[in-house]
Amino acid sequence: MSTPSLSPLAITVVVTLTVAMPTAQQPAAKPMLIRASRLLDVRAGVYRSAQGLWIEDGRIRQVGAFDVVRAAAPKDIVVLDLGRAVAMPGLIDCHTHLLDAMDPAGSSTDDLILTLARESPAKRALRGAAMAREILEAGFTSVRNVGHSGIDGDVALRDAIRSGWLPGPRIVAA
Repeated sequence: MSTPSLSPLAITVVVTLTVAMPTAQQPAAKPMLIRASRLLDVRAGVYRSAQGLWIEDGRIRQVGAFDVVRAAAPKDIVVLDLGRAVAMPGLIDCHTHLLDAMDPAGSSTDDLILTLARESPAKRALRGAAMAREILEAGFTSVRNVGHSGIDGDVALRDAIRSGWLPGPRIVAA
């Protein structure tokens, strides 16, 4: 049994990549058991110690005390030990613009309209694909894209992610 170890980093990213990244074009990943020193139980509002997450077919099959989950999992399952990292559910962003070139400094609406008019739909689609992967890797497993993506750009991105063409979060397109 292999037990690689990670330095303490955001477990959200690890769990997100393990659960959400497999695509339809890739063979199914081997089952994996993730060992976390602590897990945030959002229903109870507490941290639980020495937890295990059994992941199979891109889904979390079982969560609980590591020893209990380990006993229920296949004997040859790969164990990923996250050291002192804390496991938590994927995050949700309710206001995204995945296909837009938003200026973090806060440009004017006129600048944004000009940028959108100058960019091809293909360029915005490619940006959307890159931003979808980036936001997924940051731990966001669901987003609500509020625009402006052109005619059905966010819907096309959502469908491409659902089809397994590229990695990204679940998208609710406005």
